[in-house]
Amino acid sequence: VGSEVINNFEQKFARFQDAKYCISTSSGTTALWVALKSAGVKGGDEVIVPPYSFVATVSAVLMANAVPVFVDIDPNTFNIDSNKIEQAITNKTKVIMPVHLSGRVCQMDKIMKIANKHNLKVVEDAAQAIGSKYKNKMSGSYGEIGCFSAHPLKNLNAVGDSGYLTTNNQKIYTETKDLINHGMTSNRNI
Repeated sequence: VGSEVINNFEQKFARFQDAKYCISTSSGTTALWVALKSAGVKGGDEVIVPPYSFVATVSAVLMANAVPVFVDIDPNTFNIDSNKIEQAITNKTKVIMPVHLSGRVCQMDKIMKIANKHNLKVVEDAAQAIGSKYKNKMSGSYGEIGCFSAHPLKNLNAVGDSGYLTTNNQKIYTETKDLINHGMTSNRNI
């Protein structure tokens, strides 16, 4: 029964996000970590993050053996200042991880333009912005991967803790499923 409920949730949330895939995880932190790994982040790579966020954002970067590079926030929105991102990019930068705080979505059109210009992936930390929109597009649906938390303090929560992520990229979906299922590629019961 449990897997049926999870599969049903994943299908409905993917549709809600206008995404092809949704994958459930044990927490929002796990969603961020597997998203970074599925996006190809390796030891020593740099991930651009805001300094103002819950600790899980940076913890996931460190769990991926990557280096967090802090870009200051816009004092009006408390989100990453999209005008300061480009100057923080180096040849080690692999991902930009904007965090949508308190339901406010970052300036994703500008962030995606910078990411495309520098051939970087975008992993959105949308843990606090489930259902929020920016220019009529859902938070978590701009980048390659959108990450969400269902911690009891979030507005779409679970009993205990859990998380989930969305993507339209089949390769990322497959790699993410492999990571959270310990490399197993089928739904076999052990």
